[in-house]
Amino acid sequence: MSEKKKVIIVGAGVSGLSAGIYAQLNGFDTQIIEKHFISGGMCTAWYRKNYRFDYCIQWLAGSKYGTFYETYKETNVINDDVEILNMDIHNRNLSEDGTDMIVYTDLDRWQDYLIKKSPEDEKSIRRMCRDIRWCCYLKPFDLAPPLRSIWDYTKSFFSCFPALYMVLKHKNKSYAEYIRSLKFKNKDLEKKLINIYGECDFAAYAFLLIMSWYTKKNAGYPMGGSLEVAKRMQSRFEEYGGEMLLKKEVDEILTKNEKAIGVKLVDGTILQADYVISATDTYTTMYKLLKGNYVTDEFKKAFSNWSLFTSFVQVSFGINKKLETDFPVQVVLAKNKKIGNTQLDHCYRILNYNFDKTMAPENKTCIIFRFDSPYKQWKDLTKEEYQEEKRKIEEDTKKLLEFHYPGSSEFIEVCDVATPLTTIRYTGAWKGAYEGFRPSAKNVIKQLKQNLPKLGNFFMASQWLFPGGGIPPSVQSGKWAVQVICHKEKKKFISKK
Repeated sequence: MSEKKKVIIVGAGVSGLSAGIYAQLNGFDTQIIEKHFISGGMCTAWYRKNYRFDYCIQWLAGSKYGTFYETYKETNVINDDVEILNMDIHNRNLSEDGTDMIVYTDLDRWQDYLIKKSPEDEKSIRRMCRDIRWCCYLKPFDLAPPLRSIWDYTKSFFSCFPALYMVLKHKNKSYAEYIRSLKFKNKDLEKKLINIYGECDFAAYAFLLIMSWYTKKNAGYPMGGSLEVAKRMQSRFEEYGGEMLLKKEVDEILTKNEKAIGVKLVDGTILQADYVISATDTYTTMYKLLKGNYVTDEFKKAFSNWSLFTSFVQVSFGINKKLETDFPVQVVLAKNKKIGNTQLDHCYRILNYNFDKTMAPENKTCIIFRFDSPYKQWKDLTKEEYQEEKRKIEEDTKKLLEFHYPGSSEFIEVCDVATPLTTIRYTGAWKGAYEGFRPSAKNVIKQLKQNLPKLGNFFMASQWLFPGGGIPPSVQSGKWAVQVICHKEKKKFISKK
């Protein structure tokens, strides 16, 4: 009986956990190495005084059916015991003048709501909703790109044609440009629609796709949130016999004769492997772990030309009172308002987690505020300046909490401030970009390669390979990496027991 070949995976985020699960399932001896003391990467939460402050999942594309759903079941992201909550409201957008606009997850309801607001724009509203419905035909590939045949692409073309038509029609438009192209007569409605994402270069197609998942009830929330997802995935990996090395940091991916042969840890330990999968952000992979020796033009262009998701600050409150709301997620427009030393470019978000009883003790509430705060504002702060900035942010955010929930501030039991530097400290994400590259008109249909042409036996699995990031492509990329390894080893790929 031949000895099992070994796979080392750098990073225990959902990409790394996914790769580990499939590697074990397909007969490899697998180690996942993670610098943090828990798995999950960005898909995480933390406890403060019995409150759980979630950092990631608000909705999960593919929660009901399709390629992503099948991969979630295989990797234990969700299972038959996990309750999926489909919310009625995506979010409420609150304008500075006190008026609002609600984004309903049911497309017919949202369409009727918008037409009631602006009957003169019925034609434009119906056109937007039709575009969203056409995107419902998208079916992501389950097979890794290098393994697809012409027949695979032909079948996809015919089954996904309406969605592909939307790609071709709107791929060069930002969301704001798309809304303006609908030619709304009611400029106030047009402005409110644009304010959902603002004037940033967020791809029109990304918006259409998000809303299409919602309208098919395929973007639910897994009760228990992010931390429970990571725990379930780690449990599946270990159930299959994989080894998790926590609180161990990789310093370098070792190479010989243009092949990856293992890793060197920060403590000097050398671990040999037949294959290495890097499940960190791609910038760290290229310039830290591979010392800049294998950077391709494709990645150089992405790092230079593609915008990142702006890092953010999360202020979490544990409140000894039930704070009721009809709107679990609110986007409050506040351009140029300051929180601490951050001048807001667009808005701040308020998340009331009453819908998930695991987030706070009974009759108490977990409230989270988030706002974009560029990494450059944080990177050179001294320790004293950093602590002072966190203090200012806490003070300013408590005032916002009191404004939105009058009388609540006296019931605050705990306040936690997580900054871009917190994100970097625990995950290493380049510039604190929590979902990697922003999906823009430049890159929304592009995908970076998982392998490097001059380095054999090496693959990447990461949300950073897909503009827009998130859990679905992260989990899928782990699966794809192992599919290609199995193909190279002339093994039939197995996706489940």
